[in-house]
Amino acid sequence: MTLDLLIVFSAGPLFILTILNYAFCAYVATHKLEEMESHFEHSIFVSRYHSNSYRSIIRRVGCLGTVWAVLVFKHLRNLDPGSIEGVNHFPKHLRAWVIIPGHINAFCTIWLVAIGAWSRFIL
Repeated sequence: MTLDLLIVFSAGPLFILTILNYAFCAYVATHKLEEMESHFEHSIFVSRYHSNSYRSIIRRVGCLGTVWAVLVFKHLRNLDPGSIEGVNHFPKHLRAWVIIPGHINAFCTIWLVAIGAWSRFIL
């Protein structure tokens, strides 16, 4: 098996990992999100998703992605000065619930895009 086929065949397990990670994010969004959002009361980005208490699961996972982006990217914190205080006082026991699935999701997305680009040249 060549390297090209190995890279293309890695898309199946990676897609399954992406689906499992989304299911885990849905669990975190339904059980831990309110506590996470309470630390970002003055954040403009997080408050856009916090408007309704009866939100769909997709909207909750989107808010979890926003919390991850605010925690990871310093550029977003500079655009939203209200989130700086929330990041500084965000508890460590909640940080792992956001950071790990967010990084897995980012890795899977980048790898699936790379596989798609690579497969266009192979096939």
